[in-house]
Amino acid sequence: MKISKRTAQTWRDEGKISFSQVGNKIYYKLNDVEDLLNKHYVKAFKK
Repeated sequence: MKISKRTAQTWRDEGKISFSQVGNKIYYKLNDVEDLLNKHYVKAFKK
């Protein structure tokens, strides 16, 4: 996702994105990531 580990941790703590943890690895469902991105999508102002 090209975000910092801290940003991902904050999103998890705030309940913005669901995740699964197996050992030390964190996994996200593609649909959950897409839903988060679509929810915060801002359309370009210029044509």
